Amino acid sequence: MAVVLGVTAVVVLVPLVALLSSLLQPSIDVWSHLWSTRLPGMLVTTTVLVVGVTVGAAVLGTALAWLVAAHRFPGRGLLVWLLALPLAVPAYVSGFVWLDTFDEAGPVGQWWTGVAGADSWYPTVRSLPWAALVLTLALYPYVYLLALAAFRDLPAGQWETARVLSGSRWRAFREVALPAARGSVIAGSVLVALEVLTDVGTVRLFNVQTVADGVFRVWFGLADREAATELAGLLLLAAVAVLLAERRLAARRREATGGRDAARIEPEAIHGRGAVAVGGAVAVVLVALVFPVGRLVAWTVEAVRRGTTASAAGGIDHHLWSSLVVTGWTVLACVVVGVAVAVAARWGRGRRHRALAGATTLGYGLPGPVIALGVLVVLAAIDRTGWLPRGTLLVGSLVGLVLALVVRYLALAVKPAEQAVGRVGRSTEDAARALGAGPAGVVGRVQLPLAVQGLAVAGALVALDVVKELPATLLLRPFGVDTLPVWVWEASSDSRWVEAGPPALVLVALAAIPTALLLRLMVRGRRVDW
Repeated sequence: MAVVLGVTAVVVLVPLVALLSSLLQPSIDVWSHLWSTRLPGMLVTTTVLVVGVTVGAAVLGTALAWLVAAHRFPGRGLLVWLLALPLAVPAYVSGFVWLDTFDEAGPVGQWWTGVAGADSWYPTVRSLPWAALVLTLALYPYVYLLALAAFRDLPAGQWETARVLSGSRWRAFREVALPAARGSVIAGSVLVALEVLTDVGTVRLFNVQTVADGVFRVWFGLADREAATELAGLLLLAAVAVLLAERRLAARRREATGGRDAARIEPEAIHGRGAVAVGGAVAVVLVALVFPVGRLVAWTVEAVRRGTTASAAGGIDHHLWSSLVVTGWTVLACVVVGVAVAVAARWGRGRRHRALAGATTLGYGLPGPVIALGVLVVLAAIDRTGWLPRGTLLVGSLVGLVLALVVRYLALAVKPAEQAVGRVGRSTEDAARALGAGPAGVVGRVQLPLAVQGLAVAGALVALDVVKELPATLLLRPFGVDTLPVWVWEASSDSRWVEAGPPALVLVALAAIPTALLLRLMVRGRRVDW
């Protein structure tokens, strides 16, 4: 069991160690050039963007989660689902919708010019505040879903006692419900912060220069792998700082203490000013979901009319197949390895086994460009050794891309697999062994059949992130593998909005499948952890 955990941990950690080694021997010329040009501005912009979006998503996601968890109003059941569906709309997709609509050359800008005159003031859309707004609306579902699960688990007795003693529903929320969900809100906020750190497509659209965008500009613009690698190392340190802050905050958190079968809070009928809150939630759905999807549908209709539903690489079928191949292989690899890690951790009862199992999940806390460049460094080193058959290269292969995605998203499969395997009681395993089943028999005939639902959660979580993934795919994709996000990114980078409509709409529909599965599990009361 230790061998399984050890090998998996090595595969995850080697790319990160290779990247960190570049920081131990920094290139003075590279850093001097970066510091004298754009690096200080990129650091400030990245910090402001991460803090602003994280705070905004935390406030919005928590407020919406409490609204639907603790209140009863017409349409509540539907709103629970609709508030989470923006998770299926990547930020770089909603970003170019907003940009086309509100830019000076867009419908709103032209209307304003007609009303106020050509010389009138108009806000610059390609700016940091607009990028922060778009990212907040795209990423708040991370906080919303985790906070919603925490609020639903709040014991009714604890809540009612707080209501009676405080004499105010708002005070009870602030002193009991919010502290009980603090850990979930922090976890969701960390996910938001890491997504902002790794974002490339959205910030590029709005001309916001962040460290992640700098990695791509140096890589593709200057073809300087050394400088890009060292910048990615800086991004790695930023991600580690975020994770350490989360650990420090999580150590102080207070969770709800109700038992598994404890009664949960009963939603109360909303009245008075609460109707305004419901209206605000509906407005969020309209702005974050209905508006971008509606524009994508309109562009798709226009693209069909013009006959521009294909890129230079191929049509929708080619890009959809590429996305399905990359997502399918990554999901399969993550689930298989995740089950192996979960079973090995279950059977190996020791501190060493727990430490190795924890090491296999470190990749999810790190930005995609960081992992992609780390994997690239390792694969290039293997290619130079000549160990592989003549003419075989790992750099630029599907294997390299899938490996990077597995390192990045393995944690999403390991955690649900551990929960699913952990639901099988020790007495059940002992009974199977007493009947003559070996370790493989216990796993195949007892643990896995009882863990099917948990493995479905693992697959859905991995698929949801991989199907939308852009940075690692741009860096490592092999020739001929053109996913839907790549097509969207290439078309939107050149402001070809109509051409970007069809692949973006198909991408949203594809991402909505795992999103709907996760929502269905949560509505049924199953806890889903990222």
